This record gives sequence, C-alpha cells and structure tokens, in this order.
Amino acid sequence: MTITCADMGYTCGFEIVGESMDQILSGVKYHSLEFHGYSEEELSTSDVLEAWKGAIRQASRPGATRTPRDESDRGITPH
Repeated sequence: MTITCADMGYTCGFEIVGESMDQILSGVKYHSLEFHGYSEEELSTSDVLEAWKGAIRQASRPGATRTPRDESDRGITPH
C-alpha cells in the first residue's frame, strides 16, 4: 500500500509504502505532525482518517515477486 502527499493535494514529495493500514496511517500521522504543522487533535478526527484511507492505493509488485497463476484450465495463452 502507498500514499503520497500529492494524493492529498500537497506540493510535497513525501511517499510512504507499507504492508498494513496501521503502518501507513502511523507514517502519515508522523509526517503530518512533523512537516505540515498539524496537531494531534486535528489528526484524530474521523474525517481526516477517512480521507487518508481513501487516498491509500495498493502498490503493484514487481513481476518477479508476483505469485504465478495457473491458468491452464482457462485456455489462455500467456503473452
């Protein structure tokens, strides 16, 4: 999963990548406190959390790390 400040409308090059929602939200919260001047109170609202969750994307994995699928029964020829 990944999120960038640009996803949230900022002109900041920050990006965080993590394996879980908790990792991402923790990193975004820390960055927002340290670099964007938010307070703990501002970041604790459900509106802020929902906006962040909505901006988080699933990062694609490089082809070498993808789990191969057996599609032999589907009559599909890989390209």
